[in-house]
Amino acid sequence: MQCTLTAALLLCLSTVVAGSGGYPVFSPGNGETLDACKGITCKDLACKPPFVYKAPKDTGTCCPLCLAESVKVPEDRSWAKGLSGGVGMNNNADPILCRDVVCLPLDCPEYDQIFDGRCCTKCKSAKMVTPADLA
Repeated sequence: MQCTLTAALLLCLSTVVAGSGGYPVFSPGNGETLDACKGITCKDLACKPPFVYKAPKDTGTCCPLCLAESVKVPEDRSWAKGLSGGVGMNNNADPILCRDVVCLPLDCPEYDQIFDGRCCTKCKSAKMVTPADLA
């Protein structure tokens, strides 16, 4: 009984705290409407063919957009000249979990490289555990 009373009290307090935060909260289906675009100003927009003007109510955005049904744009790969695809996974890595992985080339000599059970070989200086490793 006391556990139920405590849970109900916490639920009421969390509702009061959440409501007083000053952030707009939108819950679809409860009858509220919220103007999410309040305070947003849009720049003038001129759409040149093959682009056409689309109103915010048609796109679900705050500002109008210029959209085209089909635009053929040639891919510019000039920035990739001289780049390699990286190096493959370590030979001891799991071939299923590390499928299609591309590892960065290492800047350390071979005797300073380690394999920690993941897909890629690393330099010993990268052995330190960081918050990204814990995510």
